[in-house]
Amino acid sequence: MGPKSQRGDQRRDQLLDRIDDRLRDAPDGFHDPGPPAAGDALAAADLPEEERGLWARHDGVALAAGEARILALADIAGQTAAAAEILRPGDRVIGERGRDLFVLPEDPWAEGAAVVLVEEAGDRSPEASSVAHLLLGWLGECAVLYDEHGDWRDELFGEDGELAEPIQRRLCRRRLDLDPDAPNPRLRLAELLAAADEHRAAIAEAEGVLHRAPEFSWAHHRLARSALALGERARARESWEAAAAQSPDPALQSYFIAWAALACDGDARRSLAARVLAARPEFAARQHDAACSLLEREDVTGAREQLELALAVVPGHLPSLELRARLAAQ
Repeated sequence: MGPKSQRGDQRRDQLLDRIDDRLRDAPDGFHDPGPPAAGDALAAADLPEEERGLWARHDGVALAAGEARILALADIAGQTAAAAEILRPGDRVIGERGRDLFVLPEDPWAEGAAVVLVEEAGDRSPEASSVAHLLLGWLGECAVLYDEHGDWRDELFGEDGELAEPIQRRLCRRRLDLDPDAPNPRLRLAELLAAADEHRAAIAEAEGVLHRAPEFSWAHHRLARSALALGERARARESWEAAAAQSPDPALQSYFIAWAALACDGDARRSLAARVLAARPEFAARQHDAACSLLEREDVTGAREQLELALAVVPGHLPSLELRARLAAQ
């Protein structure tokens, strides 16, 4: 074993020690770490060598009375088979949080992280740099949300029942303190910064995501939106074109190109709009329908945004023009 390998093993051991410390300091019964996995089961497990250390200490961990869990070895194959419809070949489900799954993909880091989040609809995004980092990050979030008795801390929620914006920022920053290479928490922080009109800071965080996950189309999208908000139209268009190029979903490709069209004028806009319509002739009608759905949920800002996309691609789309006029008159 060479010096580099030894240093890597030492860092992993230190990370696992930090996890053990947090599990030990948690309220009694709040977390439920399993015993060490049996040696033969661990040797037979379909897991990368660098990930096995966690299971060697804890064969599964349930957090916050079941809010999230790292699966025991015996559950990985079954959970992977049960979710096969939304997974890619080679994925192994190693964790769950609500309806979200966390998988080790066949090619580590091909999607920008060793652990990938797979949502209920099959949408994927890079989450954490290792399973141990994911677990440590969850433990860090629990420390923000729960007190020493395992009860919710005071002043976590706003009047709308959602976590208050400062708490959301703390959760993101806690995750990044524990796993600086985690793309999803950094993107969530960028979104929060943009919502507060801190667009330069949002761009910096989006760039940090793309440094680690250059194929993450939603990070390109976030950068583009903040660039457009700052009047940097050329940069916005370039980032939306990159988002489209990196997306495997044709519908999303058209969506990002429509945003690029919105950042342009004249012939450039017409050229981009033609690309959208060649792929999705129904684009304007779909955006109009999306705007109507958003209005049913009283999201006027989101509805206006969808209408602007529709009209960037089809300037004369009558239903969108009529709905925009009605919203402007309110």
